[in-house]
Amino acid sequence: MKKLFLFAFTALLFSCGSDDGGSSVDGPDNTNGVAYIKGKLDGTTFDYTFNNTANDTYLYNAMTGFSGEGFDRWYYYGGSVMTYTPGSFLPSMSIAWNNAYYGEGGDEEGEAAAFYDTAGDLPMNFLTEAQDDAHNPGVEITYEAADGTFYTTKAGSQSGSTIAVSNYTQGVSGGAKIMTVTGTFTGKLYNDDDPSEVIQVENGKFKLILTEFQ
Repeated sequence: MKKLFLFAFTALLFSCGSDDGGSSVDGPDNTNGVAYIKGKLDGTTFDYTFNNTANDTYLYNAMTGFSGEGFDRWYYYGGSVMTYTPGSFLPSMSIAWNNAYYGEGGDEEGEAAAFYDTAGDLPMNFLTEAQDDAHNPGVEITYEAADGTFYTTKAGSQSGSTIAVSNYTQGVSGGAKIMTVTGTFTGKLYNDDDPSEVIQVENGKFKLILTEFQ
């Protein structure tokens, strides 16, 4: 099932609630920053870190939305870090927990009320396309290269891949509930148009700010 709605905030809305706002980044082992996704792509280090400073080269978007059939909704939460250069926002990487909350008849009030419980106990299994279409809860990691090629963990086997959240921190920003999650991951990113092309992600780390739908 395709996502029908994408609700994105820039991290500027959230950074005032982060203890790490404005921190500098010294390399892939540094865990400072408002939000980040970092690690190695086929052995090459990448570090997408948003610090909320005037000279940032990356932007952060919190992703909240739903897929649905009729009035029912399966809500997802996640975050994306993208390159900030004139005329381009690539490359970018995102991590999303799909189908994390089911809202019969839409049920936005129930989603908001349950947000801390939902975002505080995220599923750690990697989704296949079929599982996502069936609205099973799980994780999808995506990567869009500088040339626009789109890669996703859903397009192939994730045998041996891992993802884990090491810390959940509740908060409020602009009247909305937020959850800051930090953790680690490894995985295989498959070219969505040619799954025979695979990128291996190793030593992955993330710090993402999730937000309720409302």
